[in-house]
Amino acid sequence: MIEETIETPFGQILSECVDETGSTNTDLLDRIRREGLNGILLRRARNQTQARGTRGRKWDGSSGCLMFSVALPIGKDLRAVSGVTLAIGAAIAMALRNQGVPAEVKWPNDILLFNRKLAGILVESAKLPDHQYALVIGVGLNISLKESAPDRSKASLSEVSSNYSDEQIHQLMCELATAIVRAVDEVLRNGLKRTVLLWDTIAAYNNQTVEIVQENKQPYEAILIGIDQDGCLLARSGQEIVKLISGLGSIRLKK
Repeated sequence: MIEETIETPFGQILSECVDETGSTNTDLLDRIRREGLNGILLRRARNQTQARGTRGRKWDGSSGCLMFSVALPIGKDLRAVSGVTLAIGAAIAMALRNQGVPAEVKWPNDILLFNRKLAGILVESAKLPDHQYALVIGVGLNISLKESAPDRSKASLSEVSSNYSDEQIHQLMCELATAIVRAVDEVLRNGLKRTVLLWDTIAAYNNQTVEIVQENKQPYEAILIGIDQDGCLLARSGQEIVKLISGLGSIRLKK
């Protein structure tokens, strides 16, 4: 296992890298539930055999994908980070844009490139032995895709630049980890104010007609118009403004 310390404006991140594990999110969740968490931890694996996405979906944890998880303490009140998933997605999109990658956020936090999925984010929480809470944020970012079996729904950084060295990938991971920590700090201090201000510039499908899918409802069409201060998606369906809560619905571009 390789270990190092990453310096950020928000303190040090203790970083470790292993060749293979089941899931970096699961690794960190198990560890901090047993041992607690005094600082910020980052765990990267070059291969994940049981990588997870949102809603129990599997994530392709093979080579060609940058995969890491960040664990950080947030205090005693889990409600203080309401909407943090959205803020993290926005922060990652902005960090990628700073690298010349025209990333967008599909609400709530899928990262798209050219209308295809570039990265997935999984945010989970854990209660520590001292009764404080921590977040564990997992990121899977496609650097390259298998040419032998291309997935038309996915995108990769190789479409923007074909040469990502190991050093560049490591530097990108450090920048994304810093962006994640900054986003959580911002939410703890100011809620989603910054994310709301950024949203129109980074949102996928803004002012476009999409299909909204919710449980126990027939899918329906609506035009996306933004988000509110709570991170709910706002859409216009006929004369009605619909508010969609994260985890209780999804959107897909109308074909």
